Amino acid sequence: MSSNRIFEAFAKAPKPVWRKARKAVWTSGVPADLRLSVWQSSLGDGNDELFEAGASALSFADAETLPEDLLFQLEALYTSPTFKSLTKEQVERIGLIVQCHIENIESEAEAGYIPGSVQVVARILRDYGGTDPSNDHKLLGVYSKLGETMKHYTEGERFKDDFALLLAVMRHELKDLCLHFDKLEIDVMDVVSVVEVWVTTLFSDGFPSDLGFRVMDVVMINGVSNIIFIVYGILKLRSQSMQMINDSKRLYEYITRIPELTEFDEVKSIFTLSLNTVKSLQSKIEMWRKENTWSKEICGRGPIMFVSKATPQKHGDSKLYEDPFMHEDSGDDETQEKERSELIGTLESMMAKANDHMTKRALEQALDELRAYGPPRDDNSSWPTGTLKRSNRESKGRDSDSRGSTLDSVQREAIAKGFVPYSQLYQYQDFPCLYMEGYLQKPRSNSSLHKRFFVLHGSYLTHFRSHKHRRSQRDIAACVRGATITPIDNSTLAKYGLQITLSNGTVLHTLFADDSQSQQVWIRVLQAASKAEE
Repeated sequence: MSSNRIFEAFAKAPKPVWRKARKAVWTSGVPADLRLSVWQSSLGDGNDELFEAGASALSFADAETLPEDLLFQLEALYTSPTFKSLTKEQVERIGLIVQCHIENIESEAEAGYIPGSVQVVARILRDYGGTDPSNDHKLLGVYSKLGETMKHYTEGERFKDDFALLLAVMRHELKDLCLHFDKLEIDVMDVVSVVEVWVTTLFSDGFPSDLGFRVMDVVMINGVSNIIFIVYGILKLRSQSMQMINDSKRLYEYITRIPELTEFDEVKSIFTLSLNTVKSLQSKIEMWRKENTWSKEICGRGPIMFVSKATPQKHGDSKLYEDPFMHEDSGDDETQEKERSELIGTLESMMAKANDHMTKRALEQALDELRAYGPPRDDNSSWPTGTLKRSNRESKGRDSDSRGSTLDSVQREAIAKGFVPYSQLYQYQDFPCLYMEGYLQKPRSNSSLHKRFFVLHGSYLTHFRSHKHRRSQRDIAACVRGATITPIDNSTLAKYGLQITLSNGTVLHTLFADDSQSQQVWIRVLQAASKAEE
């Protein structure tokens, strides 16, 4: 039976041909003219009730009431080359479909927006929704399955472990490429931070539409099993081109541009490479799934290399910066409350002047944290009632961190020079406090950039490999109190930079945001943190 006949039969009665469809979806994909019917049939016997619920939900939905965090996600569609042809009305329909799924279809009361949800719905609506919203309830029904499947996948351990599996396959099949990454100091997290977006958006943003739809075909009929091998197929196809690039900055930029470089006629090759790899390594894949977990890959400190073992950084290779940390204990609740009120006033003033969703959202997040209640502080609590005198705490908590590991000499020397242990931040920073988090690019020693997830608690700044792996490499945080925060717009590394210069003239960080709005938000919040009194 040809694949067309298989999917024609599937659209009418899926159960008798489901096994054949599971194979055909990898080898040929669902024909475009049958795709929506096949997707609807894959929902099962309760699809009519699902469509009816969706139609009812959409009939009461109003684009004017979409929440701020969803509007923030929808804004990304306007700047994406893939979705620049969408009209304002279509973007509003996308928002309504996502919101109705959360409010009326999703069973969990505290359900949130899964990463990539608006891009997935945008791809479906752009190609199959047309200009008439009367069939949007069917698109909502389809997305309900995609959304639920991806929610369980991305929030579970399987999602992270699949990246460890991908790493094992690359080490086995693409060893030359792995060695090239190591040579140019492109570590695993640099690559994962890029390809993670490909997976969460189901390859819908930037890639050819046929690739995104074929991945959706797989998820609708087979589930998420083995979709990580689509990433492998893409990297395998680009392996030779990547090995010809001998500059780490250019190589990282190339990896980020792979979606737009992928051609329509390469989609079949990507699926062929993926399927052949799964078949040829089936026994090894089962073993790697058991043995290679993400928690094992990140258990060590330092960069996660593809093949080589990471070389520990020597203290002499970099300068430890002095922190203008004051030793006196304020011990004055009224003073602390005054500081908090002043910071709230500063942020409220900034938010009143802000005229875009991104800036307002970041400032609102900081205000919410600042206004929130801190940890309980009763007589039996181990949390201090004020900022502790470090001179009285020199020997307490310095030999081990919150993970029970012994602090090394670099950490102890860093602490002696003004840094503080991030795991014991509550001893130095009063809570509630100013809060900000997000990705910024940080220069490497070889003049390239890599993304890190930065977190600001009050006046203390630290960073992690990603938002999902909040484990400070050295368990130290730097104080930015008294620092000068200045924009950098003429760097040869990237646009939208900012520099944090301590009061003694030492440059703590030179960082780069993804756009001008993010740059301005970080500058404003860091300036507020730098002005906070101890």
